[in-house]
Amino acid sequence: MTDTSAPNPATLPSGWVRLDRAGWWSTFAATPLNGILLGILPINLGTTLAQSFDISIWWGFLIALGAVVPVFLVLYLVQQLRYPQASVNFDTNELRAGRRVVPLAEIIWARLDMFDRQRAHTRMLTLRFGAEGGPRASVRLRGRSGQTLRAAVTDCVAEIIRRSSIVVPSTPNDPSGRFARYNFPGSLGRSDVLEVVLNPPTIDDPTPVLIS
Repeated sequence: MTDTSAPNPATLPSGWVRLDRAGWWSTFAATPLNGILLGILPINLGTTLAQSFDISIWWGFLIALGAVVPVFLVLYLVQQLRYPQASVNFDTNELRAGRRVVPLAEIIWARLDMFDRQRAHTRMLTLRFGAEGGPRASVRLRGRSGQTLRAAVTDCVAEIIRRSSIVVPSTPNDPSGRFARYNFPGSLGRSDVLEVVLNPPTIDDPTPVLIS
């Protein structure tokens, strides 16, 4: 078990500090819905146009192929708007994402997106967290080649988690949270999030969340 004790406050940076964000690859590889849309939307567009204009299916294929780039750009832009560059200020205990600012204590949810690259034997990890109704942040804990956050950034993210109020969501039908792992895939409690931040699991470690 990794040491989760808080660092000396004197070692924390002053003023607004930017957090590392998830890269474009994580936007699609570690977020299953984006990857699915990137595959489905161009194909549907090509098929629809081919049927509407009664043209060869090969033209539909070429249209679908050409639509991959604009669909990619739109999905990437939407993701960046949902998770803008985030900064933290430990002097004021605030998180800022885009133009929105929220006290760290109002951060109540966290989700881990995970993608195992079996051929490369690496695990990609993207942590997303935020307050109810926003703002929200996205941080890449482990990249496509296995790289992790710099120590200084890890300390900042870990301290954000310590000062947060993150809990696993629950429903009236499951008040104890027994089935939260299935009802809210990727969601973790504060102590589990902190452990993942300080010690991002590799592909050889047990999965902390369900893989979509």
